[in-house]
Amino acid sequence: MRPDALLLELDEAFTSGEALARRLGVSRVAVHKRVQRLQRAGYPVESGPHGYRIRPGTPAPRPLLRRYAGPLLDEVVYLAETASTQDTARELAEAGACEGALAVAERQTAGRGRRGRTWLSPTGGLYFSLVLRPELPLVALPLVSLAAGVALAEAAGVGGLKWPNDLLAPDGRKLAGVLVEADLRGEEVRYLVLGVGLNLEPPGLEGAAGLAEFGAAARADVLARFLAALEPLYLALPDPEPVRAAWRARSVTLGRSVRVHTPAGPKEGTAVDLEEDGSLVLKTPRGKRTRVSAGDVEWIGGFV
Repeated sequence: MRPDALLLELDEAFTSGEALARRLGVSRVAVHKRVQRLQRAGYPVESGPHGYRIRPGTPAPRPLLRRYAGPLLDEVVYLAETASTQDTARELAEAGACEGALAVAERQTAGRGRRGRTWLSPTGGLYFSLVLRPELPLVALPLVSLAAGVALAEAAGVGGLKWPNDLLAPDGRKLAGVLVEADLRGEEVRYLVLGVGLNLEPPGLEGAAGLAEFGAAARADVLARFLAALEPLYLALPDPEPVRAAWRARSVTLGRSVRVHTPAGPKEGTAVDLEEDGSLVLKTPRGKRTRVSAGDVEWIGGFV
């Protein structure tokens, strides 16, 4: 699962093959062969007269750790390809990784969203999953997903939040999604895996947008901004108020008529607020208030 050690040494500035060879304790020929192997695997490693580098803006370990050095980033496992960064991060967590272990990939072959829905993950997007080990009551776990949505909106600098877990472009197309999966032992939260899939270029699907349509975006910058924005919200939990206030300010759901499909049937009404546990409060056509838990949502429609 862990990539070649050379990836831990590559930065956005060129480093000579001789210097890399000294750091790794190998020959310059061995460095060159490793670079070729990484390039064939799909890593954006570039060669030039002055040595080797990772393409600027790539969320590889050195560029990312230089941009964000806070408590939510402990180690970076950077892969050219994986089935799902969620699965990779879960493996890290089961192996004892600390909070802040991050799995990031150039592409996913089986990316997924909520309820197992497929997330198309071609090369060039931003796909990552973060291991968290919160000391939170179960009722507060949905707030982690909402906090991640807020952080994603801040990091992207564009769009609004559709409850419970989507970032929409200004024209209503989907830019990104958040997926939080929990490993529980009774009432104890062993760990969470917080995953994000963000389109940089439009993926060619109806209703999907790419962040690059709205301005230049380097993936390492977006990911570092995400971690920096998530940090204060996450560390403030289980206090729900910072998350609720920040989510309301970026919501494109509140004030709109929606139909929420649940296992018990659809619920319709105007979205008016968030409960302390992150549930959506609806005001029905008859004036009654009802709530919907994020965990009960199959999909949400009637959204304009």
